[in-house]
Amino acid sequence: MKLLNGEILANKKYGENLYKLEVFSPYICRNCLPGQFINIKCAYEGMLDPLLRRPFSIYEIDKKFNVFSVLYMVKGKGTDFMARLVKGGMLDFIGPLGIGFKADEEIKNYLLLGGGIGIAPLSLIAKELMETGKNIFFLAGFKDEAFFLWERDLIKIARNYKIFTENGSFGQKGIPSVYLKENMHLYKNYKLVVCGPKEMLKNIQGILRDFPGIAADALMEERMACGIGVCMGCIIKIKKSPGGFEYKKVCTDGPIFNLMEVIFD
Repeated sequence: MKLLNGEILANKKYGENLYKLEVFSPYICRNCLPGQFINIKCAYEGMLDPLLRRPFSIYEIDKKFNVFSVLYMVKGKGTDFMARLVKGGMLDFIGPLGIGFKADEEIKNYLLLGGGIGIAPLSLIAKELMETGKNIFFLAGFKDEAFFLWERDLIKIARNYKIFTENGSFGQKGIPSVYLKENMHLYKNYKLVVCGPKEMLKNIQGILRDFPGIAADALMEERMACGIGVCMGCIIKIKKSPGGFEYKKVCTDGPIFNLMEVIFD
């Protein structure tokens, strides 16, 4: 982990309020694992509003050209600042943060399920799995067509996938968790890796209770203040045997946890 500055190579609009920010950083490209994230300063030099940095998963890494990217949606003051960044400027960030994803050598098949911007870290995980010879199936769900251009990136790394939108404007009309529930028998030999809204994660957790032999990891998304484990602002509850629980920090203990151990309040 380092405090870094990287040159902005592009800040492309990908859809309605959706952007891809590309940054030159040999350090991140050499040291970042799939599932890790960076904390971005979302204010100009000398400005303190907004005060806190914003966490973003690493979306892509191009080791040949030392370029990484983050995919983000404009939702508030911090991301509005990011949307106004231009090519040639410098990005102030800390990273890589969190514990990265490591594939299980004994597992051949992986089902990745992402909801909304949750597809960002899963995309890099999918690339890693494909490069190590794993078989993957990617399920993605969105509200509308905002992520339409993202499919161009997906087809570069995954041959087998399904995309759902709630309004039917992109992919199939529906919700991926419903598809999963109806077709779980097809994925009994798969490990799940999921990321998205808490309600989606809760639904998947409920589905998997009927399939105790299937393992699932969840990349948890929480608001963070420091990103390095000091402020305790990203605490979640994790089941602890027998019958109790313990608190874990998403920023330093995660962001990847056993989905079936996460307690959703």
